[in-house]
Amino acid sequence: MKKKVIAILSVAALSLVSTNSAFAYKQESYSKQIQVEVHNASSTSLNLSGVYKLQNLTTNEMFYALPNTPVTFSQVNGEVSIYQTGASMFSSKGYALHALSGNEKIVVFNKNVDGKKGATTDYETVKSYKAFQGANYVNEFTNGNGETWYSITDEQGISSWIPASSARVAEVSSLPIGKAPDGREYRGSFNVVKSGATVQIVNRLDLENYLKGVIPNESPASWHIEALKAQTVAARSYTLSKAGILSSTTKDQMYKGYSSEHKNSNAAVEATNGLVLKANGKLVQAYYYSTSGGRTANIGEVWNSAQVSHFVSVDDSIEVSPYKNWSVSIPVSNILKKFGFASTDTLLDIKLTKGGSNGEVTAVTAVTSTGQKTITGNETVMRNVFLDANNASLKSSWFDISFTKPTGGTDLAIQGAKSSSEVTSLKGMSVQTANGPVTIPDGSVKVQTNEGIISTTGVTGVQTVTVNGKGYGHRIGMSQYGAKARAEAGWTYDRILKHYYQGTTIEKY
Repeated sequence: MKKKVIAILSVAALSLVSTNSAFAYKQESYSKQIQVEVHNASSTSLNLSGVYKLQNLTTNEMFYALPNTPVTFSQVNGEVSIYQTGASMFSSKGYALHALSGNEKIVVFNKNVDGKKGATTDYETVKSYKAFQGANYVNEFTNGNGETWYSITDEQGISSWIPASSARVAEVSSLPIGKAPDGREYRGSFNVVKSGATVQIVNRLDLENYLKGVIPNESPASWHIEALKAQTVAARSYTLSKAGILSSTTKDQMYKGYSSEHKNSNAAVEATNGLVLKANGKLVQAYYYSTSGGRTANIGEVWNSAQVSHFVSVDDSIEVSPYKNWSVSIPVSNILKKFGFASTDTLLDIKLTKGGSNGEVTAVTAVTSTGQKTITGNETVMRNVFLDANNASLKSSWFDISFTKPTGGTDLAIQGAKSSSEVTSLKGMSVQTANGPVTIPDGSVKVQTNEGIISTTGVTGVQTVTVNGKGYGHRIGMSQYGAKARAEAGWTYDRILKHYYQGTTIEKY
C-alpha cells in the first residue's frame, strides 16, 4: 500500500512540472509551388520520412501522419479513405500532407484518447483527442503499474499525459521525404485526392527542387555542365509557362523526384537559379527534345500552328546522337489497318507529301487494290501513321520511305487512250493475239518491254516497307544532343539557348 502511494505522488509531481513548450518545427511553404502527379491508382500509399501535417480537405481539421509506416489511401463510396496503424478517416475532398522540418519529437495518437492530468487513468481528463491528432513530446514516465505515459503539450498550449499504448513518438525530419508505391522518393508535400474512380497523389514542392528531380532524367547528369545549365533554363521556362498539375512523364517533363537527383544536375539548377527564357518580355514555353537530325523544325510546319519567331529552323549539323539517322521496318498489315483497309486488300503504293521546309512529312497516301486514302496532320499524326511490329510510332516526322514487292513481280499498268491505270493482276483479262483474244487464266505471263521480257506472277502488292528517318522528337526548340555537342565544343549555356531559341533573352523570372 505504501509503495502505491509513493508512485501516485511521483506522478502528481511530474504533472506539475510539465510546462508549455512552443512548437519549433516549420511547415514548408513554397514561393513558386509546382504540382506534379506522381501516382494514380485505385489504392495507393505513401511511406513518409519525418512527420507530416495531415489536413482533411473536407473539414480542414489538422492531424499528423507518422513516419516509416505506410499511409494507405483508397476510394470508398466516393470518399478518399486514409489508413495508418489501425486508425482510419474519410474525406470527400481528400487530404493535404504538409511537410514539417525541424528536430523535435511529436506524439501522434493512433486512436481516440483522453489526455490526463497525470500518468494514470485515474486522473481527470484535461482534453480528448482523435486518432491522427498529435502534440509536442515533452518527456515520458513509467508509472507504478508498469505503464509508459507521454507528457505532451498541444498547439493550443494545453499540457496532459497520454498512455503510450494509444500513441507513437515520431521525430520531425530536417529533410522530409515521401516514398510512392513505385519506390521513388519525393521532396516536399502532397495532395491525395479523387481522380475519377482512382486516387491521385500530387507532389507539391518548390520550383527549384522540382527541377532537381527533372534535369538528370531529361539530360544525363554525366553531360557537360553547360549543357545541363541550358537544359535547366529551358525546363524552368517550360514549367512556369504551364498551369495546373504537371505530368511526371514526357507529356510534360520526366520527373523522378529526390531519388533521381545528382550533384552535377543539382549544381546546374543552383547555378541558374531563377533564370528563364523570354521573348519580347514574355516567358517562352521552351520546348525541347532529344535529337533534331541535323536541323531543327519550324513550329508552324510540324504542328500546323502559327509560326513563332523564336521557334524557327536552325542548323544543327554539330549534333552527335544515336538517333540522328534511324531505320525501321513496318508491317504491311499495320499500314492497311491504319488507313482503314481490309487485311485482304493489296497495298500497291505509298506516297509522301513533304510540306516542311526540311522535308518533314505532312501527309501520307496509301494506294491499294480497292482504292486510296490520305492521312494528313501534324508531326504527332505523321509519327503514328507507320507503326512497327510492336506498335511503336516513328521517332520523328522527318523521313523517307522505301518498299519492295515479291520476287519476280513487277508493277502492272494498263495503258489507256489518255493515261495508264495500275492493276493488281492480269488474271481474267483478255489479250489480243494473232489468233484472236485470249483470256489469261492465272495472271502469270511474260511481257515484252523495252528492257526485255519480264515475268510476272500477277501479284504486284508491296511486300516490305522501310522508313528511314532523322531525329527523335518534335524537333521544335532545343535539341538535347545538340546542346551536348555545343557544350563540348566550348559553347556556354546562354549561347546554346540563344541559338535554339532565336531572338530570346535570359532573365530572372
